Amino acid sequence: MEYPKIETVFNRDEKFKVIEGELRLPEFGNVKNWYVTEKIDGTNVRVIYQPVYETTGFISKEFKEMEILFRGRTDKAELHSNLTKYLEQTFTIEKLGEIFPESEEFPMYPSVILFGEGYGPKIQKGGNYRKDISLRLFDVYVKDQSHPFGGWWLEPENINDIAMKLDVQIAPPLGIMTMDEAVEYVKSRKHSIVASLDRGNPDYQMEGIVARTKPLMFTRKGERIVWKLKVKDFP
Repeated sequence: MEYPKIETVFNRDEKFKVIEGELRLPEFGNVKNWYVTEKIDGTNVRVIYQPVYETTGFISKEFKEMEILFRGRTDKAELHSNLTKYLEQTFTIEKLGEIFPESEEFPMYPSVILFGEGYGPKIQKGGNYRKDISLRLFDVYVKDQSHPFGGWWLEPENINDIAMKLDVQIAPPLGIMTMDEAVEYVKSRKHSIVASLDRGNPDYQMEGIVARTKPLMFTRKGERIVWKLKVKDFP
């Protein structure tokens, strides 16, 4: 499962700048308050924790082991070798097994995708944030093993709890804002909280924000109501 595309909140003009007030999706106008986080200029990473089964008969399968796969936004995307090394050291079978054990909540072995933004030297502009490689967790999806297409997205407090247990950071929360407040925040061109906390370049301008509903809400197509906005989207 690839990370779903996040729409920019407004439509764009012929110069690819946003047309403020012209919403990309009508659902955006029905939400009063948004949970806003800083958007990081790095590379999308998927940490896939899933069971491996072996065929024991014509149609029967038996659980063999759990495995971890590291992928970019797509299966063809290549991750920087230093980032892969960091992921292998940070996300281990032992750690994830403690966080997602087999239980009444997971009657079958869990299958989980952790989404994060990898950043640091040589990863887009990640070197402005810090001097070494790291990752910030921003989403977690738990698959429903009893349903081939089912599953659920975790809420921010659950994502934060998982990040703490893995000893990784999350995308910095900026608070609950109205859309107007969030737009003004981006237009103010504030410094990046990530760069400041990670002791990279404290004067580095943030890339933008991601805003989502809390609790989660979905469109008629079953997609989460979430949008992004970048500083460079404005003239």
